[in-house]
Formats: sequence, structure tokens, C-alpha cells
Amino acid sequence: MTAEIAQAEVPQRRSIPWGDWVIAVAILGIGIVVLLDGLHQVASTSASGVGAGFVPKVVGVLLIALALALAVQVARGSLGQPDEAEGDVDVRSTRWVPLAVCVAAVVIFIVGVEPLGYVIVSSVVFWLTAWALGARHVVHTAVIGVVLSVVVYLSFTRLLDISLPAGVLGF
Repeated sequence: MTAEIAQAEVPQRRSIPWGDWVIAVAILGIGIVVLLDGLHQVASTSASGVGAGFVPKVVGVLLIALALALAVQVARGSLGQPDEAEGDVDVRSTRWVPLAVCVAAVVIFIVGVEPLGYVIVSSVVFWLTAWALGARHVVHTAVIGVVLSVVVYLSFTRLLDISLPAGVLGF
């Protein structure tokens, strides 16, 4: 018996699919947090009985069920198969500047929405994100951002009676 045949007869030890287990545990954790949040909401006083905690309870239970189903599949050996392109990503060709601009836009929104207001900050964030994704008509993009921000602001504050930060504009 040659060495190659002897090695072929040795059962291969399967590695633990850590990525699949991490996803299952993460979904389970998120489901538990959402369910606990739903359970701690104030009871509804509406005629329908559906309060603020209803949807988080449903979503939490569904996430927990999904996590358990995924864990059973992973334990049975039914693992996710990578797409053809996975693993072939060359990080050197990643466009880091647009990514950094989008991250900066999110930080600007988080930091600036209260003091400056929704309209101003969301207009700037729209423009930055559009520029990072390839829009080169700066004036056109800025006008679209301002119009969209004003329409969203007025829709929420006037039609839906949901307050958004007015900021320095104060309207």
C-alpha cells in the first residue's frame, strides 16, 4: 500500500464552521435583545390593544426562531456555500476615499442633526453620499438634497405629526 492510498483512507477531520455559528449566535442575541425590549414597553391603552411592544415581540420571536433553525442546519452540516466571487476580492482595488466620505457623512448626521437641524444636515449628508457614489453635478445634487430634505421634514412634521429637529432654521 502506498503512502497516498493510506492518506486517502484516513478520515478527514472537518473543521468547525465558525462563521456559520457566529451568524446563528448573533441573530439569536439580536432576537433576545429585541424581544426583551418589546416586553419592557409600556402596555397599550388603545382600543386595538396593539402597543409599542407588539412589533418588537413579533420580530424578536421570529429572529430567535430563525437563529435556532440556522443552528440546527449548521449542526446537521448544511453549511452556506460562498458565491463564486467570494475570496477573490482584492483589497488593493477598494476605493477607500468614497467609503471614508460615506462614514464621515454618517458621523456628521449623528453629531449635527440636533444642533443644526434635520434639513441642513440631511441635505449635506445626501450631497456627500451622492458625491462619494459618483455624482459629479454638484449643484444639481445639492438642489435634489435640499428639496428631498424639505419634503421629508414637512411630511413628517406636518402630515404625520412626528417631530424632527428643526435646528437653526426653526421652522
